[in-house]
Amino acid sequence: MKKLILLTMILVVGMTTFAQTKFRELSWQEAIETAKRERKMVFVDFYTDWCGPCRTMSRDVFPQKQVGEYFNGKFVCLKLDAEKGGRDLAKRFNVTAYPTFIVVDTNGKVRAELRGAMNADKFVAKMEEALNPEYAPDRLAARYASGDRAPDLVNRYALYLMEQKKETEGFKVVNDYYASLTDAQRLEAQNSFLFTRYSQDLRDEKVIFMVEHRNDFDGSVRKLILDKIEHLYNLELGRYFSGYMFREGVYKEEDYQALKRKVQELGLVEKNRYEPMFRLIEGRVKEDDAAFLKLCRENFEALSSTTRNLLIMNMTRLVQSDDPEVLQQMSKFVRTYLNVLPPAVVSFAGRMLDDIESKIKK
Repeated sequence: MKKLILLTMILVVGMTTFAQTKFRELSWQEAIETAKRERKMVFVDFYTDWCGPCRTMSRDVFPQKQVGEYFNGKFVCLKLDAEKGGRDLAKRFNVTAYPTFIVVDTNGKVRAELRGAMNADKFVAKMEEALNPEYAPDRLAARYASGDRAPDLVNRYALYLMEQKKETEGFKVVNDYYASLTDAQRLEAQNSFLFTRYSQDLRDEKVIFMVEHRNDFDGSVRKLILDKIEHLYNLELGRYFSGYMFREGVYKEEDYQALKRKVQELGLVEKNRYEPMFRLIEGRVKEDDAAFLKLCRENFEALSSTTRNLLIMNMTRLVQSDDPEVLQQMSKFVRTYLNVLPPAVVSFAGRMLDDIESKIKK
């Protein structure tokens, strides 16, 4: 029985090892030569020691069977630290974000590039898609230059330009395409990417159209549209709630009241617990620091977890005081709620408390 169990464990371990993505210890020239012999291309995972998403990919994605089978079958795989042994290659391929994954053919030409962590199924699908010759950057550019305006092409070409840090060119592609459409065409599912991916500001013409016609979109994408609208209004309200509008001197009462009315009209208040946010925003406008901190204490538990974090992290932006009594109140308020905050916010709050309490001691 013991021998049987041992044999089973060996087989399981062996199968798992075989399924994992096989990263090889090769120089760049060796990798190219090996790829030529095996009739493959070279795949490179550029990572850094401090990159959380890089660790996620190494721990959760590359060991998976479908990922290992796909990448081992098609590529000679390398894993390179972009700040150490892989620095020169990272510079050569203009790697500026981590993780970055590139596929290079045996002539040294980049055939595909992906960035960021994703789950196994999406990773394989995105790589397969990126390797499609029709989606190669030069092919996308040529099709667009020829006058092709298929929605999928516009989406992919604009995204490619933005990934290359050519945001102005990318948004021009999007906005020119949007302007060429009739209202009926804008509402089609195939054009929903214009709103869900490339609409970022409530003052954007696309966003105004999206909000006005939110219930007219194709049913298959309507929820995505409504979620995007909710997200944009949540971001805008957060600019007030975080103190940004006050700190930058751009707060206007009429703009805030118009935003509040629109949020109420869209039925977002109860779902997102906006009432306590309204009270704190308006309290910051009308009250002194001590009274505002009292409002924070009274409303904190009514806030969503996200807005609690936002309030704590922006406390020194919302309350800018050297008054020892106000600083004491601020310190006490933050310390009271440390036990309900996530670790990252606790770490930030700790540094903030050091600063607040050092002022008290002066």
